[in-house]
Amino acid sequence: MHQASARPTTRPSELLRQLEVIRAFGEALGSTDEEVGETALGILPQVACHDIALLHLLARDGEHLFLRANRGVSAALLEVSRVLALGSGLPGEVAASGHPRRVTELTRSMELPLAVQEAAVADGIRTFAFVPVRARGRVLGTLTVGRRSARIFTDEETALLSCAADQIGVALDHAQQHVEARHQIEGLERAQSAVVKAERLTAVGELTRGVVHEINNPLTIILGQVEMLLADAPGDDVERGLSVIQRAGKRAAGVVRDLRQFADPAPAQRTPCQLAEHAQRAIAAVESQLRARRIACETDLEDGPPVWADGGQLGQLLRHLIDNAAQAMATFHDGGTLTVRVARIHSGMRLEVADDGPGIAAEHLPRIFNPFFTTKDADDGRGLGLSVAHGIVREHGGRIWAENLPEGGARFVVELPFGLRGAETTPSR
Repeated sequence: MHQASARPTTRPSELLRQLEVIRAFGEALGSTDEEVGETALGILPQVACHDIALLHLLARDGEHLFLRANRGVSAALLEVSRVLALGSGLPGEVAASGHPRRVTELTRSMELPLAVQEAAVADGIRTFAFVPVRARGRVLGTLTVGRRSARIFTDEETALLSCAADQIGVALDHAQQHVEARHQIEGLERAQSAVVKAERLTAVGELTRGVVHEINNPLTIILGQVEMLLADAPGDDVERGLSVIQRAGKRAAGVVRDLRQFADPAPAQRTPCQLAEHAQRAIAAVESQLRARRIACETDLEDGPPVWADGGQLGQLLRHLIDNAAQAMATFHDGGTLTVRVARIHSGMRLEVADDGPGIAAEHLPRIFNPFFTTKDADDGRGLGLSVAHGIVREHGGRIWAENLPEGGARFVVELPFGLRGAETTPSR
């Protein structure tokens, strides 16, 4: 075993050649867009002849080295070299001390982990050189090269390998800085997009409040007049026409109600509420509509402690989730099965509304609760129901999410916490 010399004596012509080798190595390494480790080991033979090469980097735990890249390594040696302990064996010692080491005759050395030594001997490797990989004064890992011949690595070769390892360290550090900078830029772009979106939603909210006020009054008058005319028992043709107007007016009233809830939600008037009872009432209210759409309803409603909630808003939440599921199934296979479950969880109550429709496209899942986002036709949806549902859940300090089922269809899950009146807090908006 020999310790690498600090100042190898080299002829000027040889020194110039070595400097040119290191310059070319650094240039090739700096111009690549590929994985730094693989690129480095691919051009490393320009620095010093060898048969195998391994690049280990320090793991995040600071106690192990993991194999980042390799060249010419047998399957057996590769298997035992994937993870090495810091400070154990020569690769670990070099990473811990920051000083290069050499093995001049592997068969007589006892300084490698036993499994690594046995695999290397079986592979015919006789000499090794180990050099630290450094950047900005920190050791990042180790570079290991080996030969099958008995020719040892000279002081000059070890010095060149140390320079090459430092070039690798700089390239790895630059690559990491590039990744971190890209992540920071992406984070800033997301934050900027969120600010723009919030400003747009604020503007939409202001506009919506004005529209709701202007539409609601004349719409109320229209519906009132229609009801008065229907009460006078008009002829069949007139009655049919008035019924069409009434249905359209009620649908418009529903749009106005959702717009008002979105733009200016009323504060929750909370009382103790049994979620299972509210679910049962919501299902009963739409039972005839579900039958008309040939939709069967299955329920599993578990009683539990009450949640401190606004009963009217709970009903609205359930209606939106049930209507969304019914529309998805009706457009997919003109019928289906709606499943509503209520169960107790450790911190509250859980509501599930599932359907056997087409499911939700992966690209739509992140946007499913966005205001005015809809995949339905213009006549079937306005993209507010799920947004309003999300706002109601948030108002009650709960959480809501959507997921696709393995067997097909989608499921919306709501979790509402138990609450006591004295513990009621104002939710974040």
